[in-house]
Amino acid sequence: MNNSFAEWGFRCGRLLGIEIKIHWTFLLFILFELLRARDVKFEALFLTILFVTVLIHEFGHCLGARSFGIKADRVLLWPFGGLAFVGGGRNTREEFWITFWGPFVHIPIGLAAAGWLAWQGAGFHFQMSLLDPIGVSNLGAGTANLIVYLILKVQVWLFALNVFLPAYPMDGGRMLVATMLPRWGALKTSLVAMVLTCVCACYLLANDTSFIAFFLLMEAAQLYQLRQTGLIYQHPSFSRSAQPLYTQPRSQPRPSKSRDISHLRLVVGGTKQCPKCGRTLPAAAKMCGFCEIIV
Repeated sequence: MNNSFAEWGFRCGRLLGIEIKIHWTFLLFILFELLRARDVKFEALFLTILFVTVLIHEFGHCLGARSFGIKADRVLLWPFGGLAFVGGGRNTREEFWITFWGPFVHIPIGLAAAGWLAWQGAGFHFQMSLLDPIGVSNLGAGTANLIVYLILKVQVWLFALNVFLPAYPMDGGRMLVATMLPRWGALKTSLVAMVLTCVCACYLLANDTSFIAFFLLMEAAQLYQLRQTGLIYQHPSFSRSAQPLYTQPRSQPRPSKSRDISHLRLVVGGTKQCPKCGRTLPAAAKMCGFCEIIV
């Protein structure tokens, strides 16, 4: 996400040295949700809890980045959630943990909310729903119990959405990319990320979450285009140095019997050409993407 997109918002304060901005489309999203809601007060309460929780989620990313000495100075809220403007990890290990700290913050908040409800006599049960795996029964009356119930539901929903769905660029997809990239490389990892993102988008469409599904399909289309032009190697998430995710792996990887080679040739104009299919590619491309050669 480029910085010009972030300029379409307005500042609403700073916390821990991190600037908080709200995108104007986020306000349209809130207005749309309130207009179509049957109970405006209930919807306003839910959106307020969602707003605060997403903000805490993004601060988790920022603090995770700062723990590695990486700059983190801005958070932007928009209809698809939040964006933490942080410097990328210097390797896949740092990238994994910076991403991990976002959904991690939902765990203590959710446990605290569940503890309150259990103290009030509520019961919990598992449900056959990936995005709503925990149900609550015997919820006591009162505004406080309703607020804590919504807090719990928001934590569970955001954690499941970001971790259980391995869709890129959501947190689950980013952690999967950071795990696969050192061993599989950018081309194969981006293919897996693209396919899983499409599968997750179809799942969300089937569960009436078309808003997020549309965003994921756009991201999958962008990954496809970057793969076809060879620019996937310049993508921030796929250009990390191929360092192990953990500093001391349990065993050394087996030597590969095959290796990828750059078979492109330079042509006039500072571009490259694939000698197999004849396509013209950018000068930074390392592989064709259409007809990868493995020897």
